[in-house]
Amino acid sequence: MWGMANPARIPLRVLALVGVTVLLATVATIAGWGAPLEGAFWFWLAVCFVGELVWLRLPVGQATVSMASCFTFAALLLLPRGQAMLVAAVSSVVAESLVMRKPPLRALFNAGQGALAVGAASAVLAGLAPGVEVRELVYGARLLPLVAAATVYFVVNTGSVALAIALSERVPIVPAWLRNFGQLRHLLINTALYTLGALMASHYANNGMIGTTLVTTPLVFALVWARQARHRATPLPDTERRAA
Repeated sequence: MWGMANPARIPLRVLALVGVTVLLATVATIAGWGAPLEGAFWFWLAVCFVGELVWLRLPVGQATVSMASCFTFAALLLLPRGQAMLVAAVSSVVAESLVMRKPPLRALFNAGQGALAVGAASAVLAGLAPGVEVRELVYGARLLPLVAAATVYFVVNTGSVALAIALSERVPIVPAWLRNFGQLRHLLINTALYTLGALMASHYANNGMIGTTLVTTPLVFALVWARQARHRATPLPDTERRAA
């Protein structure tokens, strides 16, 4: 996700990017709407919201990476496309606006680009494996659709963030992407998040909400504890504390 070094001085090009992103996300969410909302939608909305709160800061442009990628990827494997996009957008904007206290423009952009990443990945999955259940995708010989969906999600998500950083920080987009997302450790982290998300989706399909909650809760608590321990060991500079 992306932040702004100086929210008080926002270039017109950044405003245009945010506006276009939110508009496209809204249109795509409406176009991809499926069945009426059920319990699964509210469950994954809550899980993705919690995932948004477990994050780490990246090197450039105050961008961050969070556990929400794992949970959002699971949601797009289980929910109709429009519902999965809405889960990604709402969980992101609520967490960033009300809990993390990030600037409204930043929260709107992150919600929009997250929804577009989910929609693009869901569309690829539907095109490569129409009607295939998540259990068959994960445990059967159908890994190519999963890998393709995860790749598209990663490209759209990180590419849009790198574009926002390039426009707001006045840096070239390729170095911004490489420094934040192109290093081996970042690729391994995202691979692990998507893999865990696919496994979690399959676990949900087999065991439902209660079984998935029993698995998810210890993981989230462990990550929160690890993040708090890291911050106690290495306090942030004053400028980063104000930006967080």
